[in-house]
Amino acid sequence: MDNRKTSQGFANVSLKLLKYVVMLVIAVVCATTAFNFGAKIFNSEGVEPAPGTDMTFTVEQGTTVKKLGKTLEEYGVIDDKDIFYIQSVIYGVKAIQPGTYSFNTSQSGEDIFEIINAGPEENKKESETKK
Repeated sequence: MDNRKTSQGFANVSLKLLKYVVMLVIAVVCATTAFNFGAKIFNSEGVEPAPGTDMTFTVEQGTTVKKLGKTLEEYGVIDDKDIFYIQSVIYGVKAIQPGTYSFNTSQSGEDIFEIINAGPEENKKESETKK
């Protein structure tokens, strides 16, 4: 009987230990995933190193941030349209003015949203000629 109790005690301790190890592994994986996701959002770098490639896009009336993100991802200006959308919320971009925009593949998400917030190139040229 002593051997049986010892075996059961050892099995119980082993199962508890295994349960804690699995929980620890899950916690580490979740924390790593969350950190990497946050790093993509707040430390986004361009798709290519400088000088990158300039690309010009014409944004139509009613284009949403999600639609623009999909287009920019298709042309290789950004890596992930979903990260782009989350960044738009963080940087306060709710609507995009229609017009022509130039982006570079070496620009960060923050740089791209600064361009979008500034408006299309036509507006910039008009304001420069008025000065």
